[in-house]
Amino acid sequence: MNHKQQAANLPSIEWERIFCSYRPLAITYSPKEMICQAGSYVAGIHLIVQGVVADMMLTQAGEPRDHAILSVGDLIGIEILDGNTSRLSTSLYRAVTRVDLLFIERKQFQSAVEDHPFLQQQLVGHLVNRYVSARQDPRDKASAEARLGHLLLRLGQACGTSNQGGRVMLPSEITLRTLGEILCVSTRQLRQARLSLAGLEIRESGIEFDSQEVLQLINDECPALM
Repeated sequence: MNHKQQAANLPSIEWERIFCSYRPLAITYSPKEMICQAGSYVAGIHLIVQGVVADMMLTQAGEPRDHAILSVGDLIGIEILDGNTSRLSTSLYRAVTRVDLLFIERKQFQSAVEDHPFLQQQLVGHLVNRYVSARQDPRDKASAEARLGHLLLRLGQACGTSNQGGRVMLPSEITLRTLGEILCVSTRQLRQARLSLAGLEIRESGIEFDSQEVLQLINDECPALM
């Protein structure tokens, strides 16, 4: 990992004011690198300022329960705000692409939340999005095809580039193996799921897919995922 003393590419002037006040540590992770393991102690908040992170939520038995795709402006380590827990991470976080994070120690972050209304709004929005996603995404009942389609759309929104024809190209760091690891499915299951998307192409420059085809697949099989 590359540790930096100054943050770059800050999302907004409000964020920059917060960072200047609390001197966060900037950290860079490479694709597929582990950021935080489930059950590990959460010492502070990580703010994503560049890149995409897979948030792998686990059951109490340690089995994969759900996943989320986090990108610029999202937070890792919100467990520090719950005074009734041991502040252990409830998710496994892994870099999908190159990721730049800013780390703010727990006490500093709590002070920042009290002092900056902008940060309060950002935090509430993040928590609401996670709650709504958990309530509305019945991925445990969806097929591997629908889950793959849903993941492609999320990645496309977070880091893809699209053309006027609705085709989306993902960064070259994201491979079929990456998709399988996030979905927690075998190579065989992933290959079978891929057959349902005729417009999905694997190139040296990255994975490319037809967003309209993916949307139609999800809507036909599981409208609640839309």
